[in-house]
Amino acid sequence: MGPEEAERTGRADLIGMSAPFDEFNPRLESVEAIGIDSGATLVKVAMESSGGLHFATLGSPSTDRLRDHLERTSPTHLCVTGCGAAALEAELTGDGIRDILSLIEFEAWARGANEMLNRLGEPATEPYLLVSIGTGTSILRVEGDQVERVGGTALGGGAALGLGLALTGVASSQELNELALQGDRSSIDLMVSDLFENTEEIGAMIASGFGKLARNAALPESERETPNPADLASAAMGIVADNIGLLVAAHARGAGVSRIVFGGSTLITHPQLELTIRGIAALGGFESSVLPHPGHPGALGAMLMRRR
Repeated sequence: MGPEEAERTGRADLIGMSAPFDEFNPRLESVEAIGIDSGATLVKVAMESSGGLHFATLGSPSTDRLRDHLERTSPTHLCVTGCGAAALEAELTGDGIRDILSLIEFEAWARGANEMLNRLGEPATEPYLLVSIGTGTSILRVEGDQVERVGGTALGGGAALGLGLALTGVASSQELNELALQGDRSSIDLMVSDLFENTEEIGAMIASGFGKLARNAALPESERETPNPADLASAAMGIVADNIGLLVAAHARGAGVSRIVFGGSTLITHPQLELTIRGIAALGGFESSVLPHPGHPGALGAMLMRRR
């Protein structure tokens, strides 16, 4: 484990314990409350017991798994949010589980993020931008208990994985990220140095994503180069990360904040995205951080909002 991963694990342990992907902690026999954030790709679960907070992540929809877990742990409170909340609530209500609180996703995310920051000793005393990078990306301005969606984009983990699959045939997020780390996107993207001379300071900047690939296709067949899968993966990840980062920085300026907090399960499976996006934030002069248990602010916030 590298120092950055160790630091993140240590920060996560301050919040609660996380079960391996697609599993629940088998020793968790009863819980007081459960919050579920049912997304397009993943179902994130936050649970409160006498032993503290526990987190789990399942593939979507996993309704049968959730039903079995609820029967086993008998929570007093069940709160749901996310794009799949209505369907999940209908399924569970039909099974005789009556007391379900359905919550607005953005409010749940803000509540959960604030709780995580407080538990880390990093409370938000000023407004900040909360960026949820999941299948797509939502950008929220949070000020105390108030939250407003100020923007977003269809680009996110879904776009990165879809582009990567189309270009390389790799269908696993982890494998795609590992492949991208071996590649060089400058062999696919058109750089400023490819267009202009004497560009020492800005030559490494990208003039056109995938632009060099388009130029290559226009060459006579005998002169064309076959793209390297690793380079294609790097370019796919890069174009998604670049555009998310630039959009977030623009919204941060428009929202009048100096701090950006990132979350979303995509940051776990695609760490290269995180490096690029946070790099763009730093170039814009913004302080940034990634939440521990980055996929679970919505589930945690939903669970906590039973007390409002």
